[in-house]
Amino acid sequence: MTRILIIDDEVEATKMLSDFLSSRGYETITATDGDEGIRKLDKEKPDLVICDIKMPKKDGFQFLQETRASRHWIPVIIVSALNEPVDILKGYNLEADYYITKPINLEEVLKAVQIMTSLIPLRKK
Repeated sequence: MTRILIIDDEVEATKMLSDFLSSRGYETITATDGDEGIRKLDKEKPDLVICDIKMPKKDGFQFLQETRASRHWIPVIIVSALNEPVDILKGYNLEADYYITKPINLEEVLKAVQIMTSLIPLRKK
């Protein structure tokens, strides 16, 4: 079963996304900020991360930068209210694999998860 770490400080959004993905057969783990996300990434070893940008302690850009600098490749989908081209390009420049703007469309998130998880076996070779 694919394990997905969801990092977002908006509890209701996290629960909605977690419940939706769980109902589609994914195991979800949640964190409320980038620091907790790093700890859970190390401890829980998820297959994929869905991460917000605007969070306390360590934002999503910092999480992504730290993850890419010090860890093996893991797919990261950004889900953020930051929808300006400069923010989206920053996410991709920090090597986000997919960038979805809020308000989210759950089917779009599901499709991004399906695409990213289909690539995991190729990236682990």
